[in-house]
Amino acid sequence: MPKNIMIVDDSFTTRKMLTYLLKGEGFNIVLAENGIDALEKLSFSNIDIIITDLNMPQMDGLELIDSIRNDPNYKNIPVIMLTTESEDSDKQKGFERGASSYLTKPVSQDILIKEVKKFLG
Repeated sequence: MPKNIMIVDDSFTTRKMLTYLLKGEGFNIVLAENGIDALEKLSFSNIDIIITDLNMPQMDGLELIDSIRNDPNYKNIPVIMLTTESEDSDKQKGFERGASSYLTKPVSQDILIKEVKKFLG
């Protein structure tokens, strides 16, 4: 049974590219444009892993991780932060808030797939 990945990014181009890469590996994809959209869709989707951007309108990636980690229904879902922010301080904030992994854009297909599969067993 295919695993379900939620991609949370305000960039249409990024969502489209990640969908293409991950569907090619046999994953089902759920798309969200920001943290609020993601939380709404989590309530009716069975998500195995989340890939989120950091900088988004309405609710950014860190706020999304806070909400997920504070909800007993979702707190164990792995979250990969995928962002252009490459400073050590940004990575530290991501891990402190509960990111399972932190990747910077652009990311190679091989690294992304390896990281996703690491958390899905």
